[in-house]
Amino acid sequence: MNRAKHSAIGYKGSSDEAIRHHYDFLGDFYRLALGPDLVYSLARWEDGDTLETAQVRKLDLHARAARAEGAARVLDVGCGWGSMMHRLTEVHDVRHVVGLNVSASQVEYVRSREWPGCEVRLENWIDHLPDALYDAVFAIEAMEHFAGSTIRRSQRIARYRLFFERCHGWLRPGGRLAVQSNAWNARGWLASMLLPARMLDPDGGPQGLRLGFRPRDVRDAVRNLREGLHSSRRVFPECFVPTRSELVEAARGLFTVAELRDDPDDGARTLQCWMERCIAHRDQGARLIGRQAVDDLIREQRATLRFMREHRCTVLRMALERVD
Repeated sequence: MNRAKHSAIGYKGSSDEAIRHHYDFLGDFYRLALGPDLVYSLARWEDGDTLETAQVRKLDLHARAARAEGAARVLDVGCGWGSMMHRLTEVHDVRHVVGLNVSASQVEYVRSREWPGCEVRLENWIDHLPDALYDAVFAIEAMEHFAGSTIRRSQRIARYRLFFERCHGWLRPGGRLAVQSNAWNARGWLASMLLPARMLDPDGGPQGLRLGFRPRDVRDAVRNLREGLHSSRRVFPECFVPTRSELVEAARGLFTVAELRDDPDDGARTLQCWMERCIAHRDQGARLIGRQAVDDLIREQRATLRFMREHRCTVLRMALERVD
C-alpha cells in the first residue's frame, strides 16, 4: 500500500471543530443571506433568474444528471439544510432520501422540518453503512472537506478515491454520482494563485505565458496568497479545493464521466448576490457572531468572487456513472 493511500484510510475529512466553526457558528449569519430555502452551494443561472430561481435550477440540474427522477433510494452526502433532499422528494418523486451531515445544527434543522421521505443522519460518510443500495448519490460542494489542508496532490487524490470507492459500493449497477465542487484552474492551486489572470487559459493551455511578467504581477500574487491564507484560517479551516484532473484521476476505474461542465460565471453571480446580502445584513450579523467574523466572511466572498471572474477557480459539475 502506498503512503498516500495508507494516510487516506484513517482520515475522516474536516474535524468536528472545523465543521462547527463553518456551519454552526458562521451558519447563523449565512441564514440571513441564503434565502428561505437555505441552499448553500453555487447556483445555476440563466437570464432573468433571481438567486432563488437559480438555486432551484441547480438542484434540478443535478437531479436530472444523476437520473434520480422516480428513484426508490437516494443518498445526499453533506446535505446541508436539506434543500436537495426536499426537492428530490417533493418534485422528482424520489421515495426515500438519506442525508449525511456532521453539523449538529443542520441535522437538527432538517429533522425539525419533518419532510416526508427524508431521513437525515448525524454521520460521517466514511462510517456510513446503508441498509440497501442507492439509485443515485449526491455530493454537492462536499468534496472541499474531504482532503483536509494537505498540499500533496497524491494524498488528496487518495482521499478522494476513498470516497469514490465508498460511492461505488453504495450504488446499484449503472447508478450515478452527481458532484459539484469549487475547483482550481486546470493548472493547479499554486499556479492559479500566483500567475497573472491573463496567463490563466481556462483549459490550462500555454497561450498566456508568452506575454511575460510585469512588476505588478508579484504584488498581485502576494495579495492572492494572503487572501487564500485568510480564507483557510478564518472561514474555511481544514478545506482544500480540488482540480478537475484530481477528481477524474481519483474516480478512474470506478466511474466513467458521463457529464462534465465548468461554470465560473455561475459562481461569480452567486457570490455577488451572497456578498450583497451579507453586506446588507452586516449589523444584524455582528450581533449574532461578532463584527470580526462578519468582516472575515465578506472579505472571503470578495476574494473568491475575484478569483471566479479571473478564472483562477470555477464551479465544477460532474455526473459520474458507476463502472460495473
